[in-house]
Amino acid sequence: MSALDEVRAMMIFARVVDEGGFSAAARKMGLSRAAISHQIRQLETRLGVPLLRRSTRSFSLTDAGARYYDSCRTISLEAEAARKRVEELRDDPVGKISLTCSVHLGTLRIVPILDRFRQTYPGVSIDVHLSDEVVDLIGRGIDIAVRSGPLKNSELKNFKLYQTHRIIAASTSYVSKFGLPESPDDLSEHEWVMYSRVPETLTLQCGEGTRNIRVSGSVRVDNATARLQFLRGGHGLAVVPLCDVQQEIDAGELIRVLPDCKLPDLEIYAVYPGGVTRSAKVQSLLDYMRREMREIDISRNGQVQGDSHIDHS
Repeated sequence: MSALDEVRAMMIFARVVDEGGFSAAARKMGLSRAAISHQIRQLETRLGVPLLRRSTRSFSLTDAGARYYDSCRTISLEAEAARKRVEELRDDPVGKISLTCSVHLGTLRIVPILDRFRQTYPGVSIDVHLSDEVVDLIGRGIDIAVRSGPLKNSELKNFKLYQTHRIIAASTSYVSKFGLPESPDDLSEHEWVMYSRVPETLTLQCGEGTRNIRVSGSVRVDNATARLQFLRGGHGLAVVPLCDVQQEIDAGELIRVLPDCKLPDLEIYAVYPGGVTRSAKVQSLLDYMRREMREIDISRNGQVQGDSHIDHS
């Protein structure tokens, strides 16, 4: 095994540990599982010590493997950083961008935007992570996260992509069975599709007064797509972004409940580590997303509210 082969094997070993398995590492690196396994065996032969304890379904690090992993991880991070530094010197958007966002937002809005972006910039490859969990951008080496609200981390920068109203909605089938709430007090008497990211106590601005209404329901979800499905199925009222259901409301398939009462708006942000916008590829994607998503953002006075400022520090 040459020195270059050993460095490559070290990077593969670090990826296996990071991804938690041979198959996951193989998918990420575009290699076969057999090739990954072969590289690890060669590395263990060269070192003269086992790095992993293998079973049919899992593995664990040996003491030597745990110590060796730290060095392998450092080499992988340095190689990735070097690649990014070179790409930052290029004027044209090229190279890989990694992006994470929630499953619902990704499927509904971000993936279609990324599809159009790659039609414009075919030299950019996209690594998309759809997850409803908040991901550690710096630790995972991810360039951009799209989230509701800016992440409270001093190492991260952010700007607002768009802002939309939250509303209370019901399906026509639900209203036909249980009626339509006529006042804020009626809301607590109805069934709700509960969503983990919306508090159980709703804060409503009705006229000049503010009301806090506690709600509950027999259906609870942690995914916005599931919330919409249960709402459409008539399982209860739900708090949803207006932009997600506007067409269904216009078509009479869903009904806006207490339209004179306002909920806090939903703000969607692009979040990214400081310095990544020096790269032409990341800057181009952020600009592209901002332009595409500003059409969603209609404020109370009819003006677009997206924040056009991108922090380049």
